[in-house]
Amino acid sequence: MKIETRKYEESDLEAVNEILKEAFNSEKKNFTGEEFYEIVATVEGEVAGYLLLTDVLNPVKDKIYCLVDYVCVSSKYRGLGVGKYLVDYAEEIAKGKNAMYLQLTCSRFRVAAHKLYEKCGYIMRDSDIYRKEIL
Repeated sequence: MKIETRKYEESDLEAVNEILKEAFNSEKKNFTGEEFYEIVATVEGEVAGYLLLTDVLNPVKDKIYCLVDYVCVSSKYRGLGVGKYLVDYAEEIAKGKNAMYLQLTCSRFRVAAHKLYEKCGYIMRDSDIYRKEIL
């Protein structure tokens, strides 16, 4: 089975939205911006996973870090290593940007995702995240 990772293309929208609906009950629109890098993983040419990488500038250190979001794999392809391909590819992109680090948040209920991130070398920080919704 051939798994590949590549930059997202506008023609991937429908397949990516199916995966996002399944994983997060969300959809995306095509957008552009230099601070965003969208990644898809394919299995035998079919889109199997998605990851969004966002550059965040730390103005104090005058360097960026990369925020990892929406890591998701179609249920059809889970357990095959697709998620690891996505996360590893994101790391290569971040290294190429000379990013200080990669950061992500993950629901405490997504236990399989936690295992993936730990396998990829991510360390859970001893912190709580606070958010205020602004409507």
